[in-house]
Amino acid sequence: MSARADNRGPLLERISCRYLRSVTVETAPAIDPIHVLNESERAGLRRVERGAVTRAALAGTLNAVLTGVGQLLAARVLGQRPEHATLAAVISYWGIFGVLAIAFAVAEIAFLYWDGLRSVRALSHVAGLELSSESNSAVALALARAALELPNPPDVTLGVDPSRESNKLELAIASAVYKLKISVTNFLFKALVTRALGRLATRWLLAFTAIPINSLWNALVCWAVLREARIRVMGPSAAVEMVDAAFAETPEPSVALVAATHQSLGSAVVRTQELHPNHAALIRAFRRRFGEPPAGLEQDDSRRFLAALAALPPADAKVVLRMLAAAAVLDGRLVRKERRLLSEAYRVVRVPSKLAAVKRLRHAFVRGEPISVDDLRATG
Repeated sequence: MSARADNRGPLLERISCRYLRSVTVETAPAIDPIHVLNESERAGLRRVERGAVTRAALAGTLNAVLTGVGQLLAARVLGQRPEHATLAAVISYWGIFGVLAIAFAVAEIAFLYWDGLRSVRALSHVAGLELSSESNSAVALALARAALELPNPPDVTLGVDPSRESNKLELAIASAVYKLKISVTNFLFKALVTRALGRLATRWLLAFTAIPINSLWNALVCWAVLREARIRVMGPSAAVEMVDAAFAETPEPSVALVAATHQSLGSAVVRTQELHPNHAALIRAFRRRFGEPPAGLEQDDSRRFLAALAALPPADAKVVLRMLAAAAVLDGRLVRKERRLLSEAYRVVRVPSKLAAVKRLRHAFVRGEPISVDDLRATG
């Protein structure tokens, strides 16, 4: 993983990863697992997150103000009646306003990325994770991608195709909507102001309608980035402990149980439609303990997984259900398709749905609270 970060990843990703690993911080010996955050650590994380969200909102406000001023300055070339402006005046307007808007946007994005990386590194230090360690290079890369808001790359090296059961049109539409969210929101908000205030909606007022939108989006995106970074910090050690907890009573599982568990993890990835770093950590932790999947096993076919699960003895089926629950919560989300997979799994083994226990497990993990063996057992 470190080789990829150093040699084959995108330039910005490589630079960000090296930045995160560039400083060695003396940390006290850990007195608890890294995914279990004590009260002092939680308070430190909240301080880092509040500061970053505030700075992101202020950056959005400043960009919107400067862009609005630039728009008003450029509008002078259009005169008092823009609808009668000459072609030369319109070109001059967009030449001035466009250059200023692009310059301000680039400056804002550069600051947000830099501050995001700095905040992510601060989060890892508060949680007691030393990113300069070679053993944490994969975590550093995952955190760099989170800070840069890069999607999780498709990784077929684990034998799982995250998009196997995805609707390609649905994914394309979701991506387009995500990219257009700020532009569309600004347009609708400006239209609402114009309609509500009519002629009172002056050029000055309309030029600055982006201020609340930019500030709000920046704050929300920054909060989401830091939440994701915190989840990725906690994921690798949580993955190891969840494998240990799930198999605490089955130290020597049968071949069928191991194969069904491989399929459960692949099916969880397929249902979320991406290979989250914590999913990869869970798959690798399971393989380190129980070996690679059997040759020819289709890990990413949820229908085959459910059939294999139904054929297991009840005690083995409970172990698989616990591993499926672990995979469902380790990425910090519990999406509709994951809930459906869990419901189908409970149904085929003829046990009552335990989605409520899975949701409690996810909530505890995201908050960095201790997760006991009993918590995981309750999901199976």
